[in-house]
Amino acid sequence: MKSTHTPQTMICPCCGTYREKSADVCFNCQARTVGEPLLQPETKLPGLGPSLRALLVALIIFIGFLGAWLLSNDMKVARVLLVMAMGENTTFTKSLLQLDPSLLQYRIFTFDAYRLACYLSFGAIPLSMLGMWLARRAQKLASLQPLQYGGRRIATGSLLFSFLFGVIFSAAAISWIPRAIQTGRAKHIAAVRAEFYRLHVEALNHHYTEFGTYPQELSDLRNNLSTLIPQTDYWGTQIRYSPTALIASKNSTPGYSNYQLVSAGPDGVWDSTDDIRMVDGVIVNVTDEDNWITSFFRTRNNEK
Repeated sequence: MKSTHTPQTMICPCCGTYREKSADVCFNCQARTVGEPLLQPETKLPGLGPSLRALLVALIIFIGFLGAWLLSNDMKVARVLLVMAMGENTTFTKSLLQLDPSLLQYRIFTFDAYRLACYLSFGAIPLSMLGMWLARRAQKLASLQPLQYGGRRIATGSLLFSFLFGVIFSAAAISWIPRAIQTGRAKHIAAVRAEFYRLHVEALNHHYTEFGTYPQELSDLRNNLSTLIPQTDYWGTQIRYSPTALIASKNSTPGYSNYQLVSAGPDGVWDSTDDIRMVDGVIVNVTDEDNWITSFFRTRNNEK
């Protein structure tokens, strides 16, 4: 058991526990005294632990982003920078250019960095906040206990870098939100179109080939086909099916030679600019891709 430190005790140089100065043998490790007790140093250097921890967080953010930027996209950024720095006449750079002759035409460094900052922002922003907290703590310790803690300049620099990284990654993440929403909306629209094409090929066209007419309702396909027949679109709105062009048939039963499939689109409003319309297996309208704000607040309420 470790003894309490008093003026009559010293640290055993063998095991590190406190022992009586007057004792000839350490009770913990049984080491014998062979000289005068160890004295405390006259001057103690202030510790840099809190400041270095704050600096370490800032370095992790910077090195992590730089490494990911250089090594991502098949290390294209790193290879271009190597060729530009070393020249095109060295053996190593010639081998790089031989593998990828169009390497020097790569010029989207900024976009790669921006896109990577958006992807890494979910981890970099919390790390930046942690770095700022550690830096502020190191500054306070250095101010209140200057004899025990130092590195105030290191803490100040770490605070500035962590704050700068936090602002940069936050701005990148915020600016990426509209692009991400619009990309997600485009994917949902493409999914509905793909479902319409699947329905045309596997169900409607198959029914027309077999019976010479399109069905009067989508529910009629269930009796003849095993494929899944959707009734609603991605956003949960009922899909409208309208057979047209009434034709005569051999058994005097009305037949249909054309049809329309219509989805109300992301806004759920019929006859608006974002309706998705298929006529006889062909998407005939162009969706207004810029009108994406309304679809952001509508979630998918049906799972196929």
